[in-house]
Amino acid sequence: MAEAAVGFVVRKLGELLAQEAINLYGVRDQVEWLQRELGRMQCFLKDADAKKNKGDDERVKHWVTEMRDLAFDAEDAIDTFMYYKLRTPERDGCIGFIERLVFIFDELINRHKVHVDVQGIKTRLQELSQTREVYGISNIGETIGTTSQPRSQNVIPMLPQLRDDIVMVGFDDEKKKIVQELVDINNTNQSVISIVGMGGLGKTTLAKSVYNDFEVKRSFDMFAWVIISQQYTILEILKGILSEKSETPSEDTIQNLSIKVFDKLKKGKYLVVLDDVWKVDVWNELLKVFPDANNGSRVIITTRFENVINIADPTTKLHKLRYLNEKESRELFFRKAFPRQDIETCCPTDLVEYAHQLVQRCGGLPLALVVLGGLVSIKPQTQDAWRKVVESMKGQFVEGGKRCLEIIALSYNDLPYYLKSCFLYFGCFGEDMIISAKMIIRLWSAEGFLPTKNGKTTEEIGLDCLEELAQRCLIQFIKRKYDDSVSEFRIHDLLRDLCISEAKENKYFEIYKSNDTVDYVTMSNAARRLVICNEIGILNYSNSKLRGLFCGLYNCIPPHFRALKGQLDRFKLLRVLHLNTLGMSEFPSEIKSLIHLRYLAFIEAYLKEVPSWIGHLRNLQTFILLNDGGLEKISDSLWTIGNLRHFYLESASRVPPPNMGNNVPKNLQTLEGVNAGSWIGHTLPKLTNLCELGIQSVSNDHADALSSSLKKLGRLASLSIHGAYGDEIPLDNIITAFSNQHCLKKLYLEGSLNCKQLPPNDVFPQQLVDLQLFYSKLEQDPMATLEKLPCLKYLYLYDAYRGKEMICSATSFPQLLSLKILGELEEWKMEENSMSCLKFLGIYGCKRLKMIPEGLKNVRLDQLHFIYMPEEFMNRIKENTGEDWYKIQHVPNIDIIN
Repeated sequence: MAEAAVGFVVRKLGELLAQEAINLYGVRDQVEWLQRELGRMQCFLKDADAKKNKGDDERVKHWVTEMRDLAFDAEDAIDTFMYYKLRTPERDGCIGFIERLVFIFDELINRHKVHVDVQGIKTRLQELSQTREVYGISNIGETIGTTSQPRSQNVIPMLPQLRDDIVMVGFDDEKKKIVQELVDINNTNQSVISIVGMGGLGKTTLAKSVYNDFEVKRSFDMFAWVIISQQYTILEILKGILSEKSETPSEDTIQNLSIKVFDKLKKGKYLVVLDDVWKVDVWNELLKVFPDANNGSRVIITTRFENVINIADPTTKLHKLRYLNEKESRELFFRKAFPRQDIETCCPTDLVEYAHQLVQRCGGLPLALVVLGGLVSIKPQTQDAWRKVVESMKGQFVEGGKRCLEIIALSYNDLPYYLKSCFLYFGCFGEDMIISAKMIIRLWSAEGFLPTKNGKTTEEIGLDCLEELAQRCLIQFIKRKYDDSVSEFRIHDLLRDLCISEAKENKYFEIYKSNDTVDYVTMSNAARRLVICNEIGILNYSNSKLRGLFCGLYNCIPPHFRALKGQLDRFKLLRVLHLNTLGMSEFPSEIKSLIHLRYLAFIEAYLKEVPSWIGHLRNLQTFILLNDGGLEKISDSLWTIGNLRHFYLESASRVPPPNMGNNVPKNLQTLEGVNAGSWIGHTLPKLTNLCELGIQSVSNDHADALSSSLKKLGRLASLSIHGAYGDEIPLDNIITAFSNQHCLKKLYLEGSLNCKQLPPNDVFPQQLVDLQLFYSKLEQDPMATLEKLPCLKYLYLYDAYRGKEMICSATSFPQLLSLKILGELEEWKMEENSMSCLKFLGIYGCKRLKMIPEGLKNVRLDQLHFIYMPEEFMNRIKENTGEDWYKIQHVPNIDIIN
């Protein structure tokens, strides 16, 4: 971590030297020297970190800590310098002169302080350089005691497309036993199936394989999967069970939700998975909501602790997972080390012995094999590279989870310095949380973690970082976007434990919890980031050098804003502020002084307006406002922030259209949730860097301006247009406006279309991947146009077509993966080889549809959803007895909700 801190400061010093501002205080020579010496010391930190991790010398460990603290102090000095510079008035004329006179005394003091701070850091760095030689810390190029290959700090390798599925090896017999217990028709009692094993042994992987099994899906009416984890609440568990059944509960009390869950589950045969149960009282608290209707319903529990299972159902035989044997271990390791290759022939002959040693060190623990396989997958397939990995591992591993943690730590230590900082950030998120790729990349960017690379945007570099972490098996992708880039991912709880452990040791972040039974961190008021995850009376935290503050980031009851009020302005160097707090009805005035702020998010706020001083935050890159509908005004000064890249607004119905004037934020890439207005013609054409655009309340009055402006947005990848209530979207102009664009891949249109039919295929955007049409009121079959789109993968028609018949011709929709339909359709025909790639089909509320099309029997679907369909239709698809059952009997996952 010391290498990461020093590397970050070296890059930051370079950015500062490129600015003329450095000359104001006459410290250029000192800063240049500092950058040069820190860069030189960075070469030795790899070796020092390796020695420290092996525990060779306490003096080395102390030296590394000193270097890290020095890097932090250097960063503080830089940011403090820039704080003084940014707060100096810039206005010209008489008023500006008077304002500068007021600041002149402070400026003299600040200039002296900068000189003193830099000189002190310089002296300490010279002392550390001398002690380095005494401790025998060598340049990384002179030692073989590391696994990392030399690489440019600013180059991230191009990675192949990764498979997102989870590999299960060694548990086939166990899976068969569990499936048999689940579908056993002779056991009609409700029963609990228990999967027990230590962290990293594959409990969740096995449970998911069982949950998605064809025979299991055929045997139950209702399904739910809920992750429990350590910080569970009964309320969230109940909501989780309902959300799996496409319910949106409005009640927020345990009693009401318990009744609702019980009433739903008693209507059929259910399978509920409670994943990662830690405490013995979870089942006792939930038992009353699981009815025993004597219909063979089942509950699966995965846990690390046998005593949890004994209380849940003492009569159930445990499925206690074992370690993998040598053959299974080798198979899993090879699958990760040599992806998409034949495991029998993939390993070069000269690497077989090294592979054997690495597999042996894992001791049959699946997570260790996966992580270690991911590590060597990015290494050259040479004896030298693999030997270094073997030599970097400790000679004697302890049993159980500590063995896994040591291998995980090895993979972490191998990361380039910028990826170490990125990886540790995951520890700020709650256990088992699904993390948004878009969010984490914007946070990384705000912190300055991402390296620069000519020809690539910050977002592209961030996606490359996620791809590399996934290839190393340090994160798992959950969902991809329309352009195949990652959308959501999660991190294994053992890997998150490593993040928290490293963060605690390296002052990276602290988790602030009141009445916490788990002692994650000891509050030292010295960490760079602070995560507040539950209600607090007052924030008792004095670290003025804080860089990130997160409130309510976890799935928990957020703290009340009064606990923070009046304290935010203490954190002058704050870069990231994420607030999900109760009782915040006004924009906090303390934020005005946080001029280093780059990321600002208000979640579930009740703000009335965004004040004019928002423009003082000149470094702001991302501004997210998920308001509760009461927002009435956003100051035009927001658009004067030249660094603004991403603006996302929710519940903007009462907010006037933006008035950007001549101060156009030309770096803006995301503009979501704003209302239509005259700015569409005046300003929108100038936002040439826009990649994502979402406009509300679009009407015919905006047709010409919107059409003209869209033609000039050559980088637009995603466009959302919401029509004004009672008005029609000017489709003719809009479609032709971007039909020739090469970047547009996602299109969302909500509102009645004035032409009542889609334009011909040759003027429709050919590169579309994701298309959603809501309330379009088309009178002619849209499939004639849509089925010819060569790249279309996701199609959602929500009350878009008012006609009676829909026809999909032969070989139509060559790439379509997902289709969702809701409307007044009566007849649907599919010709041969139509939708040959379709994996998901959802038919919702088509109350006049008589039957499913004959052609569906030839489509290899993975999932099929029927929701709120008429009784006659449902009778025709009834399992084994329905007239149309033969058309869908091959589909493994069929969900029906009436």
